[in-house]
Amino acid sequence: MQPVTVTLAHPLDFATWRAMTRVLVARHVPPQAITWQVAAQAGAASQPPPPAPDLPGFSILRETLRLAATTFQSMLPDRAALAYGLIYAHATGIQPDPANLERMEAAATQVRAETDELRRTLLALMQPGTTQHATFPARTYAPECNARFITLQLSLAPWQLSLPGRMLRWTGDTLLHGPHAPLHPLAPSTLPPPALPLVTDLDISQITSLRAVALAARSCLICPMARHATQTVFGEGEPTARMMFVGEQPGDREDQAGRPFVGPAGQLFDRALAEADIGRADVYVTNTVKHFKFIRRGTRRIHEKAGHEEVTACAPWLAAERHLIRPRVLVMLGATAASALLGRSVTIGHTRSRPIPMEDGSTGVVTVHPSYLLRLPGEDARAREYARFVDDLRLAASHLPAPAP
Repeated sequence: MQPVTVTLAHPLDFATWRAMTRVLVARHVPPQAITWQVAAQAGAASQPPPPAPDLPGFSILRETLRLAATTFQSMLPDRAALAYGLIYAHATGIQPDPANLERMEAAATQVRAETDELRRTLLALMQPGTTQHATFPARTYAPECNARFITLQLSLAPWQLSLPGRMLRWTGDTLLHGPHAPLHPLAPSTLPPPALPLVTDLDISQITSLRAVALAARSCLICPMARHATQTVFGEGEPTARMMFVGEQPGDREDQAGRPFVGPAGQLFDRALAEADIGRADVYVTNTVKHFKFIRRGTRRIHEKAGHEEVTACAPWLAAERHLIRPRVLVMLGATAASALLGRSVTIGHTRSRPIPMEDGSTGVVTVHPSYLLRLPGEDARAREYARFVDDLRLAASHLPAPAP
């Protein structure tokens, strides 16, 4: 077979490696026919040919691809070839070379250990706040692959990490990398994923940027529900909002849109806010649980009540939202939200429509979730309960302090 040369844009160009591997394995190009090299100038990477429609596809176990991606973060000079050989072996049904597999597993162990060490010592190396500069004795490329972790943990503030023979810097909007000045932009999308899940070691309570918390939550896989939902649905609104509304969880429409309170219940909620003279732009809306929990019935996805496991898993995200926004009034929409925020079992009928002093100095108000109003039978019942809901919103707004003159 004719030899093939693949050029990576930089030593950690996992995106090009993965795209070329997908094509070359489908074409049954054996590992020994491929030469992997790094471009002399950043950005001059190989472009994979379009996939031939007559070539069969193939699938690889998640654990296998994870081993390849983690090996790619090592300093082994032939790591791209080793990773390709592993994928080729699994795709073609042959036995991976035992010696190569042993080298990969040892390299992956080192990368995971260094990832863990970097994350454990990060806050000691760099305190959140002003531009931070630290030194880390890396023996792998784990720091580069954890640049997003570092950036989120430091609340998107600029930082710089000196590594053996190279420098890694986040300017506040661009990741730079290189052995010496001038450093060159390094696209995070080209890097292999970190060896440990992004949110596993994040100290969410130390993040001082609401945007950083929201970005981190997008990668959350703490509970099984996150693996079935389309995406994380984080809160939405002004960071300076004086009122926070907390529901149970996103619904089907919210799961698709990635925004809270945009479905039928959200539209009713908007109408009630307007009648209560509360501008949606003046409030922050979120949910106790950030993913849609559902059961399938044919092609439909039916809402399923969030349980203790999901509420507990999402608690750090909700706590971070409350801590960063510091609302003066906290409105709990439904029993799930009220129970989570009050720390006890709540019956709406016994707790509704009265001010509740909260531990952070805010005033809490419990009311029904807007979706409850949609489920009521009969127009009279819906009109009566809707009017009561609007009254609850007015009660909540009445506990806002008067604006400063």
